[in-house]
Amino acid sequence: MAIKIAASDFDGTLFREQKISAEDFAAIKNWRAAGNKFGIVTGRAHVMLAPLLGDFGLAIDFALCCNGAAMYDGDGKIFHEVELPKKILTEIIDEPFAQKSFHFAFEAADQIFCARVKENSWVVREQNRWRFPLKIIEPAEIFSLPKINQLALDFASPDEALAAAEILNKKFGDVIFAQKNTHSVDVVPFGMNKARGVENLLRLKNWHGKIFAVGDESNDLPMIKKFGGYTVATAKDFVKREASMIFDSVGAMLNHFGKNS
Repeated sequence: MAIKIAASDFDGTLFREQKISAEDFAAIKNWRAAGNKFGIVTGRAHVMLAPLLGDFGLAIDFALCCNGAAMYDGDGKIFHEVELPKKILTEIIDEPFAQKSFHFAFEAADQIFCARVKENSWVVREQNRWRFPLKIIEPAEIFSLPKINQLALDFASPDEALAAAEILNKKFGDVIFAQKNTHSVDVVPFGMNKARGVENLLRLKNWHGKIFAVGDESNDLPMIKKFGGYTVATAKDFVKREASMIFDSVGAMLNHFGKNS
């Protein structure tokens, strides 16, 4: 039987102004109660997502984290992951342009390892608030780390992040894919993005149905384009141009398609 599957970005799309609105929360609850699936597709590592979902008491059916490189069920158990080669990680961290990054965050299934952390690192700021597993390491420890699904860098501006992503893809693009995510750069294994993550989800879960993808940033564009997806009114214009429809919120999208599709 075909089902409706909503795949929502988190930051800037569902999580806005440091909260999940009561309207969005109610719409998600009603969507799932009707037998549909709802999940998060995010650049965040799961250890950074789970505390927020728990704080808001939001139940979901899946979480595709690290831009789809690490996949979790609704209980937070990982069921699929892809790995970045350790050798590439050591080469990236020594690239001259990368020294502008406020941190090098190596994101694994259940922990984040951070090297060369500077004062303005958002990973450290988030950890201070949400207390997720974070370990500060030396670059020499990279080869002893568990499977790394994503490397996150952080820059002073979106322009610096875009330039860094372009350099990374030019030099290592046969092995990795780097994409700008606001002022950060998310580095995942080659061929990985949010659209591929959703495709893997459907295959591994043997789900058949229509995808309702929604996001607001450049790393959401692969799934928006692939599935004829949607965006929110607060998104950048370049995202709105690619979206099939624009909604005031994720809840508004769910309410619309819950009744009309």
